[in-house]
Amino acid sequence: MVEPLAFRCTSCGNCCRSLRVAVTAHDVARLARGTSRPWSKLVEWLAPDAVDMSGEPESFVELPEGRRLMVLAQRDGACALLGPDDRCRAYAARPRDCRAFPFDFQPSSDGRQHLALLPLTGCDYAEDGDSHLPTLASEDAERWRELREYQRWVGAWNRQAWHRKRLFKRLGSAAEFLERSFKQLEGGDPSRCSTAPGSPRTSPAAESDG
Repeated sequence: MVEPLAFRCTSCGNCCRSLRVAVTAHDVARLARGTSRPWSKLVEWLAPDAVDMSGEPESFVELPEGRRLMVLAQRDGACALLGPDDRCRAYAARPRDCRAFPFDFQPSSDGRQHLALLPLTGCDYAEDGDSHLPTLASEDAERWRELREYQRWVGAWNRQAWHRKRLFKRLGSAAEFLERSFKQLEGGDPSRCSTAPGSPRTSPAAESDG
Protein backbone atom coordinates (compact mmCIF):
# COMPACT_ATOMS: atom_id res chain seq x y z
CA MET A 1 0.00 0.00 0.00
CA VAL A 2 1.38 3.39 -1.00
CA GLU A 3 1.89 5.91 1.81
CA PRO A 4 -0.02 8.94 0.47
CA LEU A 5 2.68 11.55 1.02
CA ALA A 6 5.22 9.28 -0.70
CA PHE A 7 3.26 9.30 -3.96
CA ARG A 8 5.01 11.08 -6.83
CA CYS A 9 3.55 11.71 -10.25
CA THR A 10 5.89 10.61 -13.05
CA SER A 11 3.91 12.38 -15.79
CA CYS A 12 2.97 9.11 -17.46
CA GLY A 13 -0.22 10.74 -18.75
CA ASN A 14 -2.38 7.67 -18.09
CA CYS A 15 -4.88 9.51 -15.88
CA CYS A 16 -5.31 12.04 -18.71
CA ARG A 17 -6.51 9.17 -20.90
CA SER A 18 -8.55 7.03 -18.53
CA LEU A 19 -10.53 9.68 -16.63
CA ARG A 20 -13.12 12.29 -17.56
CA VAL A 21 -12.50 15.40 -15.49
CA ALA A 22 -15.51 17.39 -14.33
CA VAL A 23 -14.76 21.11 -14.27
CA THR A 24 -16.29 24.23 -12.77
CA ALA A 25 -16.66 27.68 -14.27
CA HIS A 26 -13.66 28.67 -12.13
CA ASP A 27 -11.56 25.98 -13.84
CA VAL A 28 -12.72 26.99 -17.31
CA ALA A 29 -11.99 30.67 -16.70
CA ARG A 30 -8.42 29.84 -15.60
CA LEU A 31 -7.90 27.54 -18.58
CA ALA A 32 -9.23 30.11 -21.04
CA ARG A 33 -6.84 32.72 -19.66
CA GLY A 34 -3.92 30.32 -19.47
CA THR A 35 -4.31 28.86 -22.96
CA SER A 36 -5.90 31.78 -24.84
CA ARG A 37 -8.47 29.30 -26.13
CA PRO A 38 -12.22 29.91 -26.20
CA TRP A 39 -14.10 27.93 -23.58
CA SER A 40 -15.97 26.05 -26.33
CA LYS A 41 -12.68 24.36 -27.29
CA LEU A 42 -11.92 23.36 -23.71
CA VAL A 43 -15.05 21.55 -22.55
CA GLU A 44 -17.65 18.98 -23.51
CA TRP A 45 -21.05 18.25 -21.99
CA LEU A 46 -21.80 14.65 -20.97
CA ALA A 47 -25.21 13.08 -20.37
CA PRO A 48 -25.79 11.34 -17.00
CA ASP A 49 -25.48 7.87 -18.57
CA ALA A 50 -22.03 8.73 -19.96
CA VAL A 51 -20.34 9.35 -16.61
CA ASP A 52 -20.71 8.12 -13.03
CA MET A 53 -21.39 11.20 -10.93
CA SER A 54 -23.99 9.63 -8.65
CA GLY A 55 -22.30 11.21 -5.65
CA GLU A 56 -22.35 14.69 -7.15
CA PRO A 57 -25.70 15.29 -8.88
CA GLU A 58 -25.54 19.01 -8.05
CA SER A 59 -23.01 19.55 -10.86
CA PHE A 60 -25.42 18.63 -13.67
CA VAL A 61 -26.73 21.62 -15.61
CA GLU A 62 -30.22 21.73 -17.16
CA LEU A 63 -29.77 22.51 -20.86
CA PRO A 64 -32.10 22.23 -23.88
CA GLU A 65 -30.61 18.82 -24.67
CA GLY A 66 -31.12 17.57 -21.10
CA ARG A 67 -29.05 17.36 -17.92
CA ARG A 68 -25.37 17.67 -18.74
CA LEU A 69 -22.05 17.61 -16.87
CA MET A 70 -19.26 19.95 -17.99
CA VAL A 71 -15.98 18.06 -18.45
CA LEU A 72 -12.62 18.65 -20.10
CA ALA A 73 -12.75 18.03 -23.82
CA GLN A 74 -11.04 14.95 -25.23
CA ARG A 75 -9.34 14.30 -28.54
CA ASP A 76 -8.35 10.84 -29.79
CA GLY A 77 -9.22 9.23 -26.45
CA ALA A 78 -7.20 11.62 -24.27
CA CYS A 79 -7.56 15.04 -22.72
CA ALA A 80 -7.31 17.66 -25.46
CA LEU A 81 -4.69 19.45 -23.36
CA LEU A 82 -2.33 16.44 -23.25
CA GLY A 83 0.73 17.03 -25.40
CA PRO A 84 2.59 14.44 -27.53
CA ASP A 85 5.19 14.22 -24.75
CA ASP A 86 2.47 13.17 -22.26
CA ARG A 87 2.75 16.54 -20.51
CA CYS A 88 -0.15 18.87 -19.82
CA ARG A 89 -0.05 21.91 -22.09
CA ALA A 90 -1.96 23.95 -19.51
CA TYR A 91 -0.27 22.66 -16.36
CA ALA A 92 -0.13 25.99 -14.52
CA ALA A 93 -3.85 26.54 -15.17
CA ARG A 94 -5.01 22.92 -14.80
CA PRO A 95 -8.38 22.26 -13.09
CA ARG A 96 -8.67 21.77 -9.34
CA ASP A 97 -9.50 18.08 -9.72
CA CYS A 98 -6.35 17.54 -11.78
CA ARG A 99 -4.29 19.33 -9.13
CA ALA A 100 -5.76 17.15 -6.40
CA PHE A 101 -5.51 13.75 -8.09
CA PRO A 102 -4.91 11.17 -6.68
CA PHE A 103 -5.00 12.67 -3.18
CA ASP A 104 -8.33 12.29 -1.40
CA PHE A 105 -9.24 13.66 2.01
CA GLN A 106 -11.73 11.36 3.72
CA PRO A 107 -13.73 12.10 6.89
CA SER A 108 -13.28 9.77 9.85
CA SER A 109 -15.10 9.06 13.09
CA ASP A 110 -12.74 11.29 15.07
CA GLY A 111 -13.90 14.36 13.14
CA ARG A 112 -10.61 14.80 11.33
CA GLN A 113 -9.85 14.39 7.65
CA HIS A 114 -7.46 11.60 6.69
CA LEU A 115 -5.40 11.69 3.53
CA ALA A 116 -5.73 8.67 1.26
CA LEU A 117 -5.13 7.92 -2.40
CA LEU A 118 -7.74 7.26 -5.06
CA PRO A 119 -7.31 4.03 -7.07
CA LEU A 120 -4.04 4.07 -8.99
CA THR A 121 -4.87 1.44 -11.60
CA GLY A 122 -2.72 2.07 -14.66
CA CYS A 123 -0.74 4.83 -12.96
CA ASP A 124 3.03 4.57 -13.39
CA TYR A 125 3.74 6.40 -10.14
CA ALA A 126 6.86 6.51 -7.97
CA GLU A 127 7.02 6.19 -4.18
CA ASP A 128 9.71 8.74 -3.39
CA GLY A 129 7.47 11.80 -3.10
CA ASP A 130 7.61 14.43 -0.36
CA SER A 131 4.22 16.14 -0.58
CA HIS A 132 3.43 18.69 2.12
CA LEU A 133 0.25 17.80 4.00
CA PRO A 134 -0.79 21.37 4.97
CA THR A 135 -0.39 22.45 1.34
CA LEU A 136 -2.54 19.56 0.13
CA ALA A 137 -5.17 20.34 2.78
CA SER A 138 -5.24 24.01 1.79
CA GLU A 139 -5.62 23.18 -1.90
CA ASP A 140 -8.37 20.68 -1.10
CA ALA A 141 -10.26 23.28 0.92
CA GLU A 142 -10.07 25.74 -1.98
CA ARG A 143 -11.22 23.04 -4.40
CA TRP A 144 -14.31 22.41 -2.27
CA ARG A 145 -14.96 26.13 -1.86
CA GLU A 146 -15.01 26.64 -5.62
CA LEU A 147 -17.09 23.51 -6.22
CA ARG A 148 -19.75 24.54 -3.71
CA GLU A 149 -19.90 28.04 -5.15
CA TYR A 150 -20.25 26.62 -8.66
CA GLN A 151 -22.96 24.20 -7.53
CA ARG A 152 -24.91 27.11 -6.04
CA TRP A 153 -24.81 28.78 -9.45
CA VAL A 154 -25.88 25.53 -11.12
CA GLY A 155 -28.74 25.20 -8.64
CA ALA A 156 -29.98 28.73 -9.36
CA TRP A 157 -29.74 28.11 -13.10
CA ASN A 158 -31.58 24.79 -12.83
CA ARG A 159 -34.42 26.30 -10.81
CA GLN A 160 -34.86 28.91 -13.53
CA ALA A 161 -34.77 26.15 -16.17
CA TRP A 162 -37.44 24.09 -14.39
CA HIS A 163 -39.65 27.19 -14.16
CA ARG A 164 -39.20 27.85 -17.87
CA LYS A 165 -40.05 24.22 -18.65
CA ARG A 166 -43.37 24.57 -16.85
CA LEU A 167 -44.09 27.65 -18.96
CA PHE A 168 -43.01 25.84 -22.17
CA LYS A 169 -40.27 28.40 -22.75
CA ARG A 170 -36.87 27.82 -24.30
CA LEU A 171 -34.11 26.82 -21.91
CA GLY A 172 -30.81 28.66 -21.76
CA SER A 173 -27.86 27.22 -23.67
CA ALA A 174 -24.47 26.11 -22.37
CA ALA A 175 -23.03 29.39 -23.66
CA GLU A 176 -25.61 31.38 -21.69
CA PHE A 177 -24.95 29.33 -18.57
CA LEU A 178 -21.21 29.98 -18.74
CA GLU A 179 -21.74 33.65 -19.56
CA ARG A 180 -23.74 33.98 -16.35
CA SER A 181 -21.13 32.04 -14.38
CA PHE A 182 -18.26 34.16 -15.68
CA LYS A 183 -20.13 37.32 -14.71
CA GLN A 184 -20.52 35.94 -11.20
CA LEU A 185 -16.81 35.15 -11.10
CA GLU A 186 -16.08 38.75 -12.00
CA GLY A 187 -18.09 39.91 -9.01
CA GLY A 188 -21.20 40.97 -10.86
CA ASP A 189 -24.60 40.85 -9.22
CA PRO A 190 -26.20 37.57 -10.43
CA SER A 191 -29.67 39.08 -10.18
CA ARG A 192 -28.66 41.67 -12.77
CA CYS A 193 -27.08 39.19 -15.19
CA SER A 194 -29.21 38.98 -18.33
CA THR A 195 -29.48 35.22 -18.75
CA ALA A 196 -33.07 34.55 -19.73
CA PRO A 197 -33.20 33.02 -23.23
CA GLY A 198 -34.02 35.63 -25.79
CA SER A 199 -32.93 38.56 -23.65
CA PRO A 200 -30.07 40.86 -24.69
CA ARG A 201 -26.58 39.54 -24.03
CA THR A 202 -25.08 42.15 -21.92
CA SER A 203 -10.13 22.63 5.89
CA PRO A 204 -10.45 21.15 8.86
CA ALA A 205 -7.39 19.51 10.51
CA ALA A 206 -5.91 16.76 8.38
CA GLU A 207 -3.58 13.85 8.83
CA SER A 208 -2.06 11.26 6.52
CA ASP A 209 -3.01 7.60 6.47
CA GLY A 210 0.12 5.62 6.03
